Amino acid sequence: MQTVQKLKLPQWLAWLAFAGGLLLGAAALAYTPQGRINLLWLWWLWAGLPLLGSLLALGGFLLPNQPLWLKSVLKLSPYWQPLPHQRWWLLAQINRLWIFLALGILLVFLLLLLFSDLAFGWSSTLITQPQVVIEITQMISAPWQFFWSQAVPDLQLIEQTRFARIETSTGDFQEASRWWPFLLASLLFYNLLPRVVLTLFCGWKSRQLQPCHVEIQATKTHEVSILKPTTALQQPAVDQWQTAVKIGWQLGETAATPTQPLNLGEGDWQKEEDLWQAWLQTPPQHLVWLVVAQQPPLNELADKIKQAAEAGCYQALQLVSQGDLEERHLMSWQAFARKYQLVWLESAA
Repeated sequence: MQTVQKLKLPQWLAWLAFAGGLLLGAAALAYTPQGRINLLWLWWLWAGLPLLGSLLALGGFLLPNQPLWLKSVLKLSPYWQPLPHQRWWLLAQINRLWIFLALGILLVFLLLLLFSDLAFGWSSTLITQPQVVIEITQMISAPWQFFWSQAVPDLQLIEQTRFARIETSTGDFQEASRWWPFLLASLLFYNLLPRVVLTLFCGWKSRQLQPCHVEIQATKTHEVSILKPTTALQQPAVDQWQTAVKIGWQLGETAATPTQPLNLGEGDWQKEEDLWQAWLQTPPQHLVWLVVAQQPPLNELADKIKQAAEAGCYQALQLVSQGDLEERHLMSWQAFARKYQLVWLESAA
């Protein structure tokens, strides 16, 4: 039985992000036919957009169902919903991928600085005054202007590297290469650093929310301890459960009845979740979960049991056999019932 699902992101995603950074860095530093690299466009691509993405990621922390698009990558059930600590772990992994992307860009930039002569220039249809550009760059350079003066552009650099003013003389192109400290600092402070901070924060939050648990190794010795626990199953008082509401879990296409209003775990997840949340608004006092004996217990069912318990439901578990019922099936569900303090009912016919 697996009641705690351990998530692991495929390693190839990190390599893919790093390779994407290499390609993005090389493409952005490619010279135009005019023999210059557009500084404004490069800064927006390397620093502006990543910073905007980091700010949007902060807003994503407030969305409870994010980032569920990773279900397909992690090969999870469409009904799977992350626990709070799992959600923060996923957010940390997403920011970690952005770090690999930034590292790819950084590596290409450093290699081209070493093995080529990069010349940058700026040009804009809307911004025509160098004074406006100096104000913008000084504002951008605020985080490092007190300890890295070379990465703060001055008015002379801005005036001499405007596209229309670049000449073929050696001096002008030497000025054009002086932009690299500013770009490097922007890449570090507005791209890499925010993602590192977000990754560390999400990882810390995940560890804070992770419940304390004892991991059970899948060995024969430990299986015996699971199948023969010291805690006894809760025995039912028959009259309490004769008219109790029943909810099916992955029972197949069955019609809803007054005593079994829902059959969860097989239809469209969002529709089922909406029905389930609406049903929780007026929960019954007693609730019986009907489960297929031959299927293993899942985290998705455990999550709904917890939600029903928080809503005040006194719950029981009843097996529905759809074939030969082996002892391992019975013991697995009994261990599940003990863990979540469910009353054990005799198997349904």
